[in-house]
Amino acid sequence: MLCSCSSKQQQSTGNSLDSYLGDYSYSENAVCMVYEAVEDEVDDNGNPYYGIQYREITDLNGLLASGNTLVIYFYSSMDTRSAEITAAVEDMAQYYSGKFHVIMLDSVDHRELLEKYDINAVPEFVLIRAGQPDQVFGSGSYEYWTMNDVILWLQENGIN
Repeated sequence: MLCSCSSKQQQSTGNSLDSYLGDYSYSENAVCMVYEAVEDEVDDNGNPYYGIQYREITDLNGLLASGNTLVIYFYSSMDTRSAEITAAVEDMAQYYSGKFHVIMLDSVDHRELLEKYDINAVPEFVLIRAGQPDQVFGSGSYEYWTMNDVILWLQENGIN
């Protein structure tokens, strides 16, 4: 089972993204889901709670070229179903923290990347790894898919 908040620290994403990220934001059209301590949230023993925080991406092109392993989650701010899928993506981002970073891009504002990856429908996922071809999940080719299908796709592409 995936969980998006805990009192247990998992492998941190570290500071490798700091030069591409800005402040916490839940309203920007390009954010990175970062698993880190939740400010001012502690358990009964004073230990911080950790969870997914949304950080504004201030240098998208730099982040995409950074060599970090990334999963782009394209969504549409115009689609009311996005909240349910986004919650599952947050769980995935926490579970795989330290293996890849999830960046969340509103398809309304990032059409050039949709065209680059030949994406005609959202939600959609793209896996980016240094030295390897970018991989598109291909949600449009499924009659019905779940986040388990996305996780299996990641595993088939070497993410364990």
